[in-house]
Amino acid sequence: MSPNQSTPNSGQPLLKVEGVSKYFMRDKSRFAAVEDVSVTLNAGETLGIVGESGSGKSTLSRCIIRLYDPEKGRIFFDGIDFTGLSNKALRLKRRDIQMIFQDPLASLNPMMTVHSAIEDPMLIHNVGTARERTKRVHELLELVGLDVGAANAFPFEFSGGQQQRIGIARALALNPKLLICDEAVSALDVSIQAQILRLLQDLQKQLGLAYLFISHNLAVVEHMSDQIAVMYHGKVVEYDTVEEIFRAPKQEYTRNLIDSVPKIPRSDSLRFKRPRLNEDAAGA
Repeated sequence: MSPNQSTPNSGQPLLKVEGVSKYFMRDKSRFAAVEDVSVTLNAGETLGIVGESGSGKSTLSRCIIRLYDPEKGRIFFDGIDFTGLSNKALRLKRRDIQMIFQDPLASLNPMMTVHSAIEDPMLIHNVGTARERTKRVHELLELVGLDVGAANAFPFEFSGGQQQRIGIARALALNPKLLICDEAVSALDVSIQAQILRLLQDLQKQLGLAYLFISHNLAVVEHMSDQIAVMYHGKVVEYDTVEEIFRAPKQEYTRNLIDSVPKIPRSDSLRFKRPRLNEDAAGA
């Protein structure tokens, strides 16, 4: 499915996915986890990928970062064909794409301090001296709203929201251009979700980041995104700007997703109605 051509910016996109398909075996038969998906994402913008569990959202993200090799299609990132890169070239370029996971604690080594966890990507890519890396770790902690003293603690000592901030700091360590946020707030309490979403928005403005924001929650995707791709059974069934998706959804599946988003009642419907009391009970 092609996007509406009125999408923001007209230059070369940072990410371009063309006809990507990924198959797996299930019960001795092959099925398409992702089928003929095409999307684009401009620098500094957010593409929301929404759909119910099993729709192919996470598989698509893993194809983009080449954790899975797609059977069909091509993936261009920053003008380079990712699907044709050697492992060595891919390793160098992959530093520009980082992931934020649903469970930050599971993605961090429990034997590492916060300092070591954030420093680790820099060590892998031979970035800076020990002193420079320590300075960078402290800068990143402050950037995500944590005290520098957190560097000496272990991730399990923090709350879920703080752990996700640590995960974000780690993802930013190599100055990426694109962050893939895979259900990044779905495991958090609603109040903490709002804080993390605001942090991500602030970081995007400050650092010029692009986000691929994956979620089953259309309300969150609407809040974060410039464009939305709706996935169903491995396919993109609708793809457009946020405004158009919500103004005039073309697919029944999309309309059902929108209808499932909680609505805040109008203020005039919230007027308090005094209940009728039994006089005997009221005088008791």
